[in-house]
Parts: sequence; structure tokens; C-alpha cells
Amino acid sequence: MKNGVYRLPSGVLVVDVQSDLLNPTATRVVVPLIAAADLKGAQPSRLTPHFEVEGAEFMLLPLQMAAVPLRELGRQPVRMLSDAEAYAVSGALGVLFEGV
Repeated sequence: MKNGVYRLPSGVLVVDVQSDLLNPTATRVVVPLIAAADLKGAQPSRLTPHFEVEGAEFMLLPLQMAAVPLRELGRQPVRMLSDAEAYAVSGALGVLFEGV
């Protein structure tokens, strides 16, 4: 489900960014999250927005976007992004693809 935060079997958290209009497919395009404390140095805030998941702060890593098998996402997201958070993700993808 687009804008859902999922935990992959490896433990990595990802945000589903694929349009739900493209169902059914065997894969979903996702962007990983990394614990903000684990990413050293200044990061461009429009490219790496922050989100709270399960009480911890994470950053989006659009440069590591990938397609994963749908079965790896599981049935239910850990949480859904708010409208403001989903807008920040769209903005980060705009920076990635268009530089704006």
C-alpha cells in the first residue's frame, strides 16, 4: 500500500512509494529508512526527510530505492505516513529525479 512503512524480513524499514493503481504486480518500489543516529554528517533535508517509527527517528534514503517482492512486505504496514510525511517523500523523489 503506497505510503505504508513496512519491515522487511531482514529487519530493514522501507516506505512503499509505488502507485496503488499499478496493482497487482509481483513487486513494489520501496525506499529504505535508516536510523537518523546511524547516518553521519549533514544530509540535504529535502532529499532525506525524517520520520518517527516505533518511537525512533529515521531518515529516508531515496538513493537506495529498489523494487522488492510483494511477499517481503507482509500483510500490514508498521504504520502509514501522514499526508505531510507523504508530501515530504514525494518532494524527496522530485529532488532525486528532477533536482527540484
